[in-house]
Amino acid sequence: MTALSIPGSDVTGQTVFDDRPLRFKNLTLAQANIGDLDDSPDLLGAFKIRVAKQAGTRRDAISLVQGRYMRRGYQTPGRKHDPHLSTFVAFDEGQIVGTVGVRLDSTNGLSADDLYRQEIDVLRAEGSRMCEFTRLAVDSTAASKPVLAGLFHTAYLYASVIHGYTHAVIEVNPRHVAYYERALNFAVIGPERQNARVNAPAVLLCVPFAAIADGLDKFAGRLTAHGARRSLFPYGFPPNEEIGVLKRLRELAEANQAPIPTGSAPAAKYPNPQIS
Repeated sequence: MTALSIPGSDVTGQTVFDDRPLRFKNLTLAQANIGDLDDSPDLLGAFKIRVAKQAGTRRDAISLVQGRYMRRGYQTPGRKHDPHLSTFVAFDEGQIVGTVGVRLDSTNGLSADDLYRQEIDVLRAEGSRMCEFTRLAVDSTAASKPVLAGLFHTAYLYASVIHGYTHAVIEVNPRHVAYYERALNFAVIGPERQNARVNAPAVLLCVPFAAIADGLDKFAGRLTAHGARRSLFPYGFPPNEEIGVLKRLRELAEANQAPIPTGSAPAAKYPNPQIS
């Protein structure tokens, strides 16, 4: 069912996953009804997840998120290039249907530092390597768990396995807190505050990637598992598909000369395949 694109078969060379279709709700600070995500177990066709490297794709992804914010009366941050931010985009028949940004911590810090620097610094002081998930959105006409899970799974592999980061934070609307706690094992580490960037309330959530790895090990690809409808883990990539996604991410990292930390993941689970 899954065909991972390789250079030569993919026009952009940036596709990391190719599977089923979907349709955009902002799921971070804007108030979407995240609890009504469609299970969509019988979707036909194919959706792809790509790294937004081309300017047009990045612009389209930003425009989609900005449109969601503006329709709810929120402000939208400016388009400032950030070399530490990577955007993963889900496509259905050439149309963007989902997006998530992954910002790796650096000397510039994270966007969440604006409101929650003290809380994040506690984790940094303990030796945690921090990143943040930002501007998460899925198509509003058929917000699907497979797409959301695919974006999160890809973001996790990129930040944790490829780059060796240990924890992710995300600023979400207070209405979304219970869903993230239930679906992906996030926990609240920062109280509700007003986010001036979008003029909306925010709560800071955090998850150690060890907890994400554990959930995926137990449930990825097992839609009949107990509690599957309450969690996103069963909608993640099964082990054989995860290996393919990871191989593509490694290829892209090497093509972009991005450093790949050694010892960032167990060799048995994440073998480093030969890249031809």
